[in-house]
Amino acid sequence: MSSVERKWWFYLPLMVLACLSTLFLFRSAQVPSTGSLAYFLLFALCSACLHRVLSFLTWLLLLWLAPKLADRRIAAK
Repeated sequence: MSSVERKWWFYLPLMVLACLSTLFLFRSAQVPSTGSLAYFLLFALCSACLHRVLSFLTWLLLLWLAPKLADRRIAAK
């Protein structure tokens, strides 16, 4: 995890987007909202995977647009 990924302004919007995307996927797949432990675990795993994917893609975009912000090693050169 890079230093940018630990910032709240990077982490929080991606987590919200991942949760909303998970809800959209669950509604599209017609997964019943039972409020059970299985539903919660499935939601957490799906949301965590989507968060990592979105985080990686955003980090790549940030690396392309502003490399000094994305990686300190590049900024030192």
